[in-house]
Amino acid sequence: MRIGLYGGSFDPVHFGHLILAREAREQLGLGKVVFIPAGQSPHKLDCPPTPAEIRLSLLRSAVAEEAEFAVDDREIRRGGVSFTIQTVREYRAEFPDAELFYFIGADNVRELSTWMEIGELRQLVQFVVLARGESVGDGEFPVITRQVDISSSEIRNRIARGLSVRYLLPESTCKEITQFKLYRHD
Repeated sequence: MRIGLYGGSFDPVHFGHLILAREAREQLGLGKVVFIPAGQSPHKLDCPPTPAEIRLSLLRSAVAEEAEFAVDDREIRRGGVSFTIQTVREYRAEFPDAELFYFIGADNVRELSTWMEIGELRQLVQFVVLARGESVGDGEFPVITRQVDISSSEIRNRIARGLSVRYLLPESTCKEITQFKLYRHD
């Protein structure tokens, strides 16, 4: 079994995340891609995310009709700061014979050496870089690339300015963002 693990804030999830997850699943022959929203990213402590339950709801609605995608809320249930090594150890214990692939954004490659227990983590998973068209470092890891110029920060900024985010994320996610009055800063 080959499993893709896709951690992140997903604040909010958008088509860039989904397109690259599908591309990685297809190119790597993965049976499943599991989205794992962080409770709180250790690299974003100065920027509290949207409440976890809401990000989880947005993510679940975005992937609801994708049989090869799943959402795992263990980092949110664990509470506090989320460390990838804890989650990967749990997956390794639950799926001892699986090949685990951990997706990281191209913007995170430079910070990878700062991740908690990175040496062990590199032994437990194969890192895969998801690039939205940007240049990626030295080629140490496999790279999945699609030209997708969408980011969560752009979506949050557009909503705060009263601009449309249609076609940037799933309609179900747009509806929930409106329902919860997210990112408006008013």
